[in-house]
Order: sequence, then C-alpha cells, then structure tokens
Amino acid sequence: MAGADPSVGGGGVKSSRIARRINLALLLTALIPVLVSLLLAQSMVRQSSARFFLPEIGERLDASLELYKELAKEVKSRMRHQATALAENSELRLAVREADHAQLETILEDQIRRNPSLVSVGVEKDGEVIAEADRGRPLEPARENRLLVPRPLGGDSEATLVVVFAAEKARFEQRDEMSRFLDQYATVESRREHDEESYLLAFGLLLGITILAAMGVGTRLARGVSSRIGELASATRLVGAGDMSIRVEERGQDEITDLAVAFNRMVGEVEDARARLEYMERIAAWQEMARRLAHEIKNPLTPIQLAVQEIHQRYPDADESYRKLLDVTLEIVEAEVGTLRRLVGDFSDFARLSESRPEADDLFEFLADQYGQLGLSSREMEDGEAPLLSAGVGLEYERPSGAAPVLLDRQMLRRCLINIIGNASQAVSGDGKAGGTIRITAGSDRDYVYFAVEDDGPGIPQDHRARVFDPYVTSKAEGTGLGLAIVKKVIVEHSGTIEAGESALGGARFAVRFPKAREALGAEEVPIAVR
Repeated sequence: MAGADPSVGGGGVKSSRIARRINLALLLTALIPVLVSLLLAQSMVRQSSARFFLPEIGERLDASLELYKELAKEVKSRMRHQATALAENSELRLAVREADHAQLETILEDQIRRNPSLVSVGVEKDGEVIAEADRGRPLEPARENRLLVPRPLGGDSEATLVVVFAAEKARFEQRDEMSRFLDQYATVESRREHDEESYLLAFGLLLGITILAAMGVGTRLARGVSSRIGELASATRLVGAGDMSIRVEERGQDEITDLAVAFNRMVGEVEDARARLEYMERIAAWQEMARRLAHEIKNPLTPIQLAVQEIHQRYPDADESYRKLLDVTLEIVEAEVGTLRRLVGDFSDFARLSESRPEADDLFEFLADQYGQLGLSSREMEDGEAPLLSAGVGLEYERPSGAAPVLLDRQMLRRCLINIIGNASQAVSGDGKAGGTIRITAGSDRDYVYFAVEDDGPGIPQDHRARVFDPYVTSKAEGTGLGLAIVKKVIVEHSGTIEAGESALGGARFAVRFPKAREALGAEEVPIAVR
C-alpha cells in the first residue's frame, strides 16, 4: 500500500465480523454432510455386521464342528473295537497260552494284511515283546496320527496285546481348524457392538479432523478476504478524511482485486482532479497578480522615460562632465524601461493567457509537424525573435508507428513545445559546449499517449524539480519563471500531466502524458492521468 496504512482506523472490527460469518458458513456447510455421513456409516456398519453374524450361520458352524468331532470319535471307537476284537481272537489266545511263537507271528501278520489302518501289532509279557508284526514302513507324522490301544489277552495269561493304528491326520486337523474358527467367530460376535462403536468413533474422528482442516483453510481464506475488505474500508475512511495519497495493495485475481484496482484508479483520478483544480486556482491567482503588476508597472514607465529625455534635451551643455552623466543616465533609464516593458509584456501575456480548446487529433502527427517546422536552427521565429535552436544544437525525433488519438489544442500545445525546446536549447548552449542534442521521444499504451523532451545539458537539481513549474521560479538571470508555468497550465487543461526528471542523455527530461481520446477507447471512459 502506498501512502498511509489502511489498517488504521478500526477496519479490523468489520473484517473480523466478516471472518466470523465466513467461518460459520463454512462450519455449517461442512457439518451437515458430516452428520449425514455419520448416520449413513452407522447404518452401513450395522447392516454389514448383520449380514456376517446371522444366528443361522453360527448354528450351522456348530453343527459342522459336531460332525467333525463325531467323525473323529467314530474313527477312534472303530480302532478300539478292532483292537478288542483282535484281543478276543481264540487262535491268538491259544498261541499265547501255548507259547507258540511261530503261530503267534503268523496270526499277527495276517491281521496286518487284512487291516490297512494297522501300523504294528505285538504281544508283550512281563515287559518283553514275545511276538510282533508291522506294515513294513514307519508312521508318517506329517500325514498320519498315531493311536496306541493296549488290550489284555485275559485268561491265565498275563500277556497284553499292543495295537498301533494310523489315522489320517487331515480329518483331525480340519476338526481343530473348525474349532478354532468357531472360537474366533464367537469372540468377534461377542465384540460386534464394541467394534461397531469403535468404527463409528474412528470414522467420526476422521471427519472431525477433516472439519478442523477445512476450518483452518476456511479461516485462512476468510482472513485473506476480510483483511483485504478491511483495508478497502479503512482506505475509504481515510479518503473521506481528505487523504488522497492512500492506495490499497492490488494482489490476487478475484473481484476484490478488481475493486482495489477501481478504488486506486478512482482515488488517483480524484487526487489528480483536485491537484489540477488547486493548480488552476493558484494559476488564476498568479494571473490576477500578474495583471495588477503589469498595470502598476506599465503606468509610470512612460512618464519616467519622458522626464529623463526632457531633462537630457534641455540641458544647455555648459558642463561637459555633467552632460556625459546625463547621457549615461538616459541610456540606463531607456534600457531598464525596455526591460520593464518586456517584463510587463510577459506579465500581460500570462494574465491574458486563454484557455485551451482541445480537439480530436493525432499526437504523433502533431509532433512530426512541429519537428518539421522547429527543427531548422537557422530559421527565425514568426514574431521575428532569434532562432529557437542555438548554433550547433541538434533536434531529433523519430515518429513511432501507429496512431495516438488525443484531444489537443495545436496552437497552445505548440507554444508549450516551443517553450520546452527553447529552454533546453538555452540550457545546452549555456553549458559551455560547442553543440548539443535535444531529443523528442513518444509512445502510447492502453490508456495513454505520451512524449518527452530531453537534452544533454546540465539538468535540473533534484530539489528544484518539484517547484520548476511554479510561476516566477527560474534559474535564468533574465527569466521571469512564467514559461513552464504556462506549459503546465496548458497541459493540465488537456487533462494531462507533466513531470521534470533526469534524461538518459545526462540532462533534463520533461515527460508529458495525455489520456487517449474517447473514440480510441470505444465504450470505455477516458481515464484521468495520475501523476
């Protein structure tokens, strides 16, 4: 922001209200879908749980496990029954009682051949194996389960039949897996309500974090919008208090930026209009003072000159030395009266300076015409005065391409151009150089056309540039300081601006800028130049 700080003046109160309203709107906007999402999530979780935890599924799983258990129990029961039947074999008991080991082994081997589930079968007595038969390969732990069934042979014998069966391990593993699955299913079902609450809580927490993040982003956006609106409000109050130097920062690509651009442009136009009005009021006051000075000075000039001439003519020449004194006095009085008459003429011209009457024209074409007329240094001016350009001073101008439509008064603007170029020529030739350069440059942009006159003379001191256009301010011994004041008055009447600065050539630079004519801007209004 240029000028005063727009944040001063209580703009923060309104901006905070705007921020709170924006935050509230964002909160409500985010809260409604969050609540709906929670309700939907709760319904979905319960429906999903109901699909997977039907009572019928649990009953069928329990029945399946019971089938596996019955099957395993049946396998074991069948093997034990086979072992009991084998122990009750009369031939086996007779062979044991008679200690017929050959017959005993024959019987055992026959049982191995007839019963594939047997791994081995043997008869033990007093801790010693008296006969044994096996299937010819050991038990496979990865695929088979081992079932050992001992059976006493009875009678007066103390022998014991030891039978080892092999059962398929997969059946028992399926039973164990089913048992574990049912345990897990029961555990999950018992925790279903707790899990549903946990899921909803996690979902709500996630949505809450999302709301907080959205609120953070919204707060930042709201702060940016409200602060910029607050700046505009504060700047408006300062402008209302009379501070036309205030400007708001133009940042972003939104409507507030457009508003800031329009505000700055409006304030610039108002500031420039007020500056022009104040300047024209000052010029009017200076013109009135010049008119009175011209009147007061002009009236006694002729009597003074006539009185001195009368004294000079009537002196009888009796005293030669006094005669010489009268001659010198007459010369001085006539010379000073001539100077005063020229000063009075300048004052009168300034006091009678007419207003400009701009008409549609082309600035580039006008400058080209004036360059053709003023560029001849050997040519005298129309009123018989000395040439505009001093000897050795060159004038340069290259017409830009395109058109520069403006409203201008050719006669008045020609006078301004002659004044500026004449001052530049005097500054260049008075700098002790044998020659010099005066350059006219011109150009245009979207809303304005402009030209500049610059030279390679001594330039204008920095502290003198702000006052160079005021009447009676001059650095020349014989100047009245009215030339540049007339120039600025004419430029202001054209709704333009003029600034004094430093030239790229090393000397002074006078830059003039005019708004484009309305016809060139189409439907847009002609902008007022901002200094």
